[in-house]
Amino acid sequence: MLRYASQRLIWAIFLMWLVTLFTFILLHLIPGNPAIILAGLGAKKAQVRALEVQLGLNKPLTVQYFQYLAGLVELHLGRSAVTGDQVTTDLANYLPATIELVVISFVIYVALAVGLGAWSARREGRVTEVAVRISAIVGSGMPVFWVGAILQEVFFARLGWLPQGGQLAITASAPPKITGMILVDSALDGRWSTFLQAADHLVLPVATIVLGMLAVGLRSTRASVLQELRRPYVRTAEAKGVRGLRLMVVHIMKNALNPVISTLSLQFGYLLGWVALVETVFSWPGIGLYLYNSIQNLDYAPILAITVLISGVFIVINLITDLVYPLLNPRLRDRQG
Repeated sequence: MLRYASQRLIWAIFLMWLVTLFTFILLHLIPGNPAIILAGLGAKKAQVRALEVQLGLNKPLTVQYFQYLAGLVELHLGRSAVTGDQVTTDLANYLPATIELVVISFVIYVALAVGLGAWSARREGRVTEVAVRISAIVGSGMPVFWVGAILQEVFFARLGWLPQGGQLAITASAPPKITGMILVDSALDGRWSTFLQAADHLVLPVATIVLGMLAVGLRSTRASVLQELRRPYVRTAEAKGVRGLRLMVVHIMKNALNPVISTLSLQFGYLLGWVALVETVFSWPGIGLYLYNSIQNLDYAPILAITVLISGVFIVINLITDLVYPLLNPRLRDRQG
């Protein structure tokens, strides 16, 4: 098991290095000069050259890359040319909003995917079961930004039930910043009207994310539960009088969730990639919107930092899944041993 964990850790470190290398190369292959964009229209060559020196763009690419790696190790991610602040400071300001959106969306997604997947397996072939599966597949097949725009059109523009975007209304006052997450800070400060308003602003972006991912988790859970339902131990348990919810939770789901966990961990990584689109559509003040604005201005430091952050979280989650899965699956654990 120790050898298996060491191999996975080395592979994760290698992947992180590849992410930094390819991101750096691709970013510098994009036509355009950040110094020209930041200098603005009508800027003189001397002003552009001064900005290039300030941003370190006049140095050879190899030197820039190794300086970037050295800063990454020391958690010095550079300074944003747009905001003028250190990237670490910007991330500390924007990350709580993204964490709030991602965690709530993923918890709801897991509950719906596992619950509907198990329900679908128990009612295989029925009209309602087929309708749920088709709806989930159609929702997941649509681009996430398009789903968000449609939800805005229906529930904000036409019905007026929900806000268009943002964390709070423009006229609302934010609670004192404790964690940076509006829901948590509102609850801690006892401002329940602000809490409810923040929850309203979360409905559309969370629904967009969940609809975009639901089919994968539902189908994975359904296939795994169907496989378990055909096992002899299920018939034995039913013969002993074990039925309904107890049979599903105590016996079937205990074995069916092993492959589902791998699927859900991958979906969490995809969610981190989608969050930039969702935050842009809904003007959600997280790292996704920060990344979008940085790309528009070719602001290298934030783009590199956020790419490495998202990739790092994805790789770490998959590493944890690789290490936990043998503990859940005795046959795999014996093979690794």
